[in-house]
Amino acid sequence: MIPLNLEYIAEVTSGTLVGVNATVTGVACDSRKVERGALFVALRGRRTDGHNHVVGAVEKGAVAALVERNGTYGCPYILVRDTVEAIGQMARMHLLRHPTRVVAITGSMGKTSTKEMTAAALATRFSVFRSMGNLNTEIGLPISVLHHTDEEVMVLEMAMRGPGQIAELARIAPADVAVITNIGESHLEVMGTRGAIAAAKGEILSGMKLGGTAVLNRDDDYYEYLASLAQGPIISFGYHADADYRIADVKPMEGGHYLCRVVTGTESIMLRTPWPGLHNVNNAVAALVTAGVMGVALKTAVAGIEECPATPGRLRVLQLAQGVTVIDDTYNASPAATLSALSTLAEMPTLGRRIAVLGDMLELGTREQEAHEEVAAKAAEVCDMVITVGRLATRIADVCADKDIPAHRFTDRAGVAKFLLHVLEPGDLVLIKGSRGIGLEDVVTALFDGQGKE
Repeated sequence: MIPLNLEYIAEVTSGTLVGVNATVTGVACDSRKVERGALFVALRGRRTDGHNHVVGAVEKGAVAALVERNGTYGCPYILVRDTVEAIGQMARMHLLRHPTRVVAITGSMGKTSTKEMTAAALATRFSVFRSMGNLNTEIGLPISVLHHTDEEVMVLEMAMRGPGQIAELARIAPADVAVITNIGESHLEVMGTRGAIAAAKGEILSGMKLGGTAVLNRDDDYYEYLASLAQGPIISFGYHADADYRIADVKPMEGGHYLCRVVTGTESIMLRTPWPGLHNVNNAVAALVTAGVMGVALKTAVAGIEECPATPGRLRVLQLAQGVTVIDDTYNASPAATLSALSTLAEMPTLGRRIAVLGDMLELGTREQEAHEEVAAKAAEVCDMVITVGRLATRIADVCADKDIPAHRFTDRAGVAKFLLHVLEPGDLVLIKGSRGIGLEDVVTALFDGQGKE
């Protein structure tokens, strides 16, 4: 992060500085992750109030705080009306003072995978800053932006939980290139319909820079609607005959990877997905398109994508000591993503059983029961054993049990890893997948911490 002094931050946020001026070299909103020199942002949540953790943040090295109420914090602080709005203002001003080309990515599925592959492709030619981890919300994105220094390109992920949220993110960081991977069913509970989800995701296009390029999935049934929102040229990708970057000749490879041909104009090139799963063909090609829009040659971009390392929770293939393969896909779960993950489980070769640990899929509204039954049908087709976690996922176990597939039910993640270590055999292939709120990443950690102890 470029160092900022408190007087400047107070001016940008229309806040009041209480105490002496100082310089901050980072921004944090979690007191457990504060680094020395940081500005601690006190956020009011449903379960905790960041104002109660300012003193603890100072003890860990924070030099100042951004707060909504006066108090005795043991450090200088800036008093603002709304801390979330204030960090957004800081990030927006940062990009005005330190301009960079912004690639913004959203969609119901594949945002982070596409972000990582896009950053890898662009890094073959430019210095690249990408949003850190899952910092993709009205809180996370500004903090991520503020840590940009002098990189030539910024690759950001934009998430939403309701209408207007992506519009606000686009106001902070309007895109030169805006990518929408697809329109799915995530957040149906809040949004109600896929049409409403499309409108919310489309805010990234309405808020992009005039003349900027939209990268859209030509196979998506909301393509025409999204194209109508673009502020400049549109480049499409997909299997559709009219796609500008057309996917063809898809072939499975060892380890669940895929090889495909990408045809654009008079050129074509072979591309191997860096991560397993057929759906990663689309993500990789979206990254290829984006790199091409930014001026990276096809061959160069492909080389960058194919070397992109896997990230935790995103179809990351891991090996337990006893010869068991684990597919860690725990970051989140929508119906489409879970069906794709089960397809990957089916496609990967194994000498043992195919086992799925499936957690609840949340925020599906009236689609809740139907979606879990769809996943249940796929699990019954693919799996030799199913372990479910949560109330909703019990339906998956019921369907599998009715088809004589061993099924085990857990109300929460506690005890799942211990059970797995007891039943796993050499050669087994295990998929672990569930919504973020179920916390199945803890199962992956516990598996590796506990191996050899059974």
